[in-house]
Amino acid sequence: MHPPSPRAATDALKHQIAGLTAQRLRLASGVVLFAFALTHFLNHALGLVSVPLMLAVQVVRTGFWQSLPGEGLLIGAALVHVVLSLLRTAERRTLAMPAWEAVQLVSGLAIPFLLVSHVMSTMGVRFTFGLDDDYDRVLQVMWPSKALQQTVLMALVWCHGCIGLHYWLRGRGWYRRSRPLALSLAIAVPLLAEWGWTDAARRIAAGIEPAAPVELTGAAALWATDMSDTIRGLAALVLIAIVALVGLRRTLIARQGVIVTFPGGRQVRALPGATLLETARARGIPMASVCGGRARCSTCRTRVLSGAESLPPPDAAEEAVLARVRAAPGVRLACQITPVANLSVVPLLPVHPDAGAASENADAYHWGVEETVAILFVDMRGFTSLSERGLSFDIVYLLNRYLDAMAHEVRAAGGQVDKFIGDAVMAIFGIGSGGRAGSIAAMKAAAGMGRALDALNAEFAASLGKPLRIGIGIHAGQVILGRVGEAGGREAATITALGDAVNTASRLESMARDRGGVVVASNAVVRAAGLDPAALKSDEVNVRGRVSRLRVCVFASFADLDAALAAASAPALTPARAGSP
Repeated sequence: MHPPSPRAATDALKHQIAGLTAQRLRLASGVVLFAFALTHFLNHALGLVSVPLMLAVQVVRTGFWQSLPGEGLLIGAALVHVVLSLLRTAERRTLAMPAWEAVQLVSGLAIPFLLVSHVMSTMGVRFTFGLDDDYDRVLQVMWPSKALQQTVLMALVWCHGCIGLHYWLRGRGWYRRSRPLALSLAIAVPLLAEWGWTDAARRIAAGIEPAAPVELTGAAALWATDMSDTIRGLAALVLIAIVALVGLRRTLIARQGVIVTFPGGRQVRALPGATLLETARARGIPMASVCGGRARCSTCRTRVLSGAESLPPPDAAEEAVLARVRAAPGVRLACQITPVANLSVVPLLPVHPDAGAASENADAYHWGVEETVAILFVDMRGFTSLSERGLSFDIVYLLNRYLDAMAHEVRAAGGQVDKFIGDAVMAIFGIGSGGRAGSIAAMKAAAGMGRALDALNAEFAASLGKPLRIGIGIHAGQVILGRVGEAGGREAATITALGDAVNTASRLESMARDRGGVVVASNAVVRAAGLDPAALKSDEVNVRGRVSRLRVCVFASFADLDAALAAASAPALTPARAGSP
């Protein structure tokens, strides 16, 4: 591999910084625009109450958005978002893309054509002619001739913004937990906004609500119409130029001699200037890309077998992702590399058509989600010696009864059995509800396991030489939750947890015997479950695999655990007032 020249390295670094900055600016400007749209929609919804209330809240809302800083922020965000989005669209080498990305792209391109007349007849005439753009005046202009256009515009704006936010936040655990609420708001807000402004406009038209006279007449109305038509024409020319540019690049394919070889010996001709991901999509080669090619995930990571020397070094965004997943040398993100010479590659996360790629892309757990949960390990003590003494079929029956009983307690507390490991069970609590709810459920499950163990010992008292004993370890922390199983399997794999919290919980289960207890739980779990570690037997321990020591609480018996949980759930007693009986 020949090292790049100093000038080439400098140019590559400048390109990397520019690309990362553009991505962040596009995201930040989109958030600003969505905030404006959200407050505008909520203001619309107040039309269900009265037009005066709409006007009163508008004064507060425009107090920021029409101030010098607010208006500058809004106009700047709109210009930055539009320009950067058009540039990103112009850089496309193919129009092949997932359905959600196509919806976002089409809605984003359609918004300016519908929005321009609304902007010119409100903000434009306010700047140019000094006319007010209060709700009562604007509603009279829009109703009923422009009602359909306004409705379509609102739907496009809301859809475009929600798609962007969803695919930005979908990998975050807190967002995953709040998705039902987010979905409800995503549906309710635009419906209430549409209902609010149309109902208010109808009441004004019927004379039920008072309204100021319309000022958008004569020269102002003509100016707004002419400016809208001019801007639409320019926007149409820009879109035609972008489509022509994408088409021109595709026609150059025959002149481009870059060949990309995929597994199985399949060779395709690279699109000129296209990323490896774009080339794969255009050629019908399945390739995972949860984030849509924005270097926000590592699902398109690919091992470059030959031709890596022709690729520029990873930019800051790609390097950060590769470092986080500890990618081996020679691994790159397909969405970030552009073949300029023949390449031989192997996608590391292939999408299997028979596995249902659409459903996998819709299921975030297929790719892994970071969440804070509680992990519980329970293990039977002395099972090896028990199996040596008993009859094989009897031992299997006993083991199945024991595992069924433990699994039942896990599910009864709202948890999920991750796996059975011989006579041990690993369970996850708090998926979708967070570490606090998971910790409470895990502690309740541990108490339930104690009662289930007593029932088993009573059932098998005649055949067991001594009662069964178990040890439990519980810890909470951030883990990666994902569906891990056979690639292309017909049945959906269950969710499993990976991370330091899993290892720690397993170590605590092993400590239960050494510490003379039945349950060892980290202080974080105990506090989250509403118990006071200071009132319990606690200690600071070394956990293999962890650098720092961990404070834990040790429960000597299940009766102690039951008593602690009962005390935590008991209502606090209010001292009697003087003179009361």
